[in-house]
Parts: sequence; structure tokens; C-alpha cells
Amino acid sequence: MAENSNLPTKILIIDDDPSVGMALENALARHKIAVVKASDLETGMYKFNNERFEVVIVELEFGPLPGLALIQKWRAHEVMEKRNTGFIVATSSQRSAGQDNLTKELSDIEIVAKPIKDIQLLSILAKALNNKKTCQIFSETKTRVIDPHLKQGNIKKAADKAISMIPEVGNKAERLLLNIYEDASQWQECLDTTVKMLAATPNDINLIGTAGRMHMKLGKFNEAKPYLEKADQLAPQNIERLNELASMYLKTKDPVKSVGVFKELIKLNPESPDYKFDAFKMLYDAGFDEQAVSFGKEVAKPMEIVRHYNNKGVMLSKDGKVAEALIEYKRALMFYPKFKDNFRIYYNMALAHMTLKTPDDLLQAKTFFTKALELDPTFDKAKAALANLLKLAP
Repeated sequence: MAENSNLPTKILIIDDDPSVGMALENALARHKIAVVKASDLETGMYKFNNERFEVVIVELEFGPLPGLALIQKWRAHEVMEKRNTGFIVATSSQRSAGQDNLTKELSDIEIVAKPIKDIQLLSILAKALNNKKTCQIFSETKTRVIDPHLKQGNIKKAADKAISMIPEVGNKAERLLLNIYEDASQWQECLDTTVKMLAATPNDINLIGTAGRMHMKLGKFNEAKPYLEKADQLAPQNIERLNELASMYLKTKDPVKSVGVFKELIKLNPESPDYKFDAFKMLYDAGFDEQAVSFGKEVAKPMEIVRHYNNKGVMLSKDGKVAEALIEYKRALMFYPKFKDNFRIYYNMALAHMTLKTPDDLLQAKTFFTKALELDPTFDKAKAALANLLKLAP
């Protein structure tokens, strides 16, 4: 146990420089505060997911992923206790206005300059732990008091309760009020309330972002644009908002800007290498095949593309979704139609058509088996499958 109940008992320190964690570990040892260190993203995420920490200190300019981006991911964790962790951002350089704004927008984040001095350490840890306790109480109150009203359809009671909490917990309750309307799909009510709040605090980034999001929910994509772009300009690298921007640009027929946002999101999702394929799908689904292919050639290797779409197609075929599987196979061929490893795609396209058994599909299967063998004449499985097919439909 820590000697002071206002201090955490165990913290995680994420910093590129291992000496930072070692110095803090030595400083906190006499206070019986356990310190776990991580100098790379994989270790940091693994430790956070598998151990319990009351407070996390993360470097603002952490090499693999900016500290504020990492905090956003953990704020969206499936485990409530982890979402409510006390966070401290440590910085060794002057912060940009955008970083300050994003910190303020995310809220309940302490900032400390590096090197962290012993005289600052206990005070900043105590503040972070208090933030954790406040967030936890708020979350528990929402779960225990607000959510039951929403489940019963008592939107007014839920809203009245949120309003009654405003003097006690400040802007958290204001955001909760908006969340109530949003969770109840009362998007116009949410937008109207947001606009009223914005009249009083026109530079509140949370409110600006909410106004943009509600316009999106209402299908007013052009109206959403100035709100989302302004919020992004004031506080860049908000991951949720970047996803909204990417979607908004697709809805307003601006795939070039959408691709620009997707590139930002790829950088902010290094732990999810398949994220780029989600971006390709959104472009495809919006009708921007050319942009999807161009983007794919820029950020993915040919074999990576073949492997992804081939695996996806095989899984869909196993589930009996042959038409959907064929769509995925065809998308792979759009990127690099003459790539030698496309024999895998052609082979599985042939198998998919064979399951449909119509004369036209059997003819298609023959064509694709042949193409697979043109790319790899030693492909024994394709040879055997084609021979069997010719016996059925010569």
C-alpha cells in the first residue's frame, strides 16, 4: 500500500527513454508505489490491458503513437475501470495550441514537464488519482441512475437528472445531457440544445464537435462540414472526429480529402495494420473505386492486399456468402491485376463459382482455374480441380 491514501499504489510509465521510468521508480520506491515501465507501444498496450493501474504517465511525443492518441484509445476501452484511469501527459518540449486544445477537450488529463522533479511527482499523482475517482463516481452514477431511465424510455427524467447534476460536476453533466439525447436518437433535440450552449460558449470544442456530429446524424452533411473542420483545426488528432470527417467527406463527394484523413488515421492506428482495408472498403462502398485502388497502391504491398482479400473471401465462402466472397476477390484484382500471386485469388474465385453449380458459373470456374494456372503452372490443386470440372462440364 502507498503510505498516503491520496496516492496510487501502482502506476504505468510509457516513455521512449527507459531512464525516465527508472528515475521515477527510484523516486517512488520509498512511498511504496509500484512502477511498471514500457518503452515501446506493444509492451505499453499489453501491460495496460492485462494489469490494473490507477494512474498512467505517458510521454506526449511518444514515438510509436502520440500520448494523447493512446489516451483516447484507452478512454474507449471495453472495461469501465480502465476507461476511468487517471492520466498524466509528460512533455519535454513546448506544447502546440492544438495539443493544449485536445488535452482540454479530452478533459481530466494532468500535464507535467520533463524532467519530472521529485517535488512535483506526488502532487501530480494525487491529482491524477483524484481525476480517476471523479470519473469513476460519474460513470457509476450514470450507470446506476441515468441509464435505467433511458432503458425505460423516460428521456425527460434522464435529462432532468443530468441537469440537476450540473452544479455538482460541471461540464461533465452538460455533456451527459447531450449524450442522453444522442443515445435516445433524439438528434434534433441534441442539436438544438448544443446550439443553445454554443451561444454561451462559442469556442467550446466539445460542443462544436457535437454540433457537427448531430448534423451528420440528421443527414445534413454539408452543414456538418464547418463544425467538424473547425473542431479539427482547433484540436487535431481527435480520432473519433477524424472518423467523422472521413465519412463526411465521402458523403459530400470529396474522396481526396477523405483519403487525406484516412492517412492520418492509419498513423494513429499503428497497432491495427488492417485499418487501411477498412478505409478502402469505405471508399469502395461510397463508389470511389479509383481512389480506393490508388490509395491502396500507396499504402499497402501487393502480397498484403492479396492475403487480406483472399482470407476475407475464403471466410465468407465458408459461411455460405458466395456473392459477398466474389466481391472481395474482385477487389483484390483491381489493385494489381497482373500480380503473380493472384493465382490464389483466381483459384478461390473458381471454387466459389463451382458451389453455385449453374452452367454459367461452371464456365466461369473453368476460366478462373485456367487463369490461376497461367500464373502458376505448378499449382497442383488447380490442375486437379480443373480436371474434375472438365469431367462435369467439358
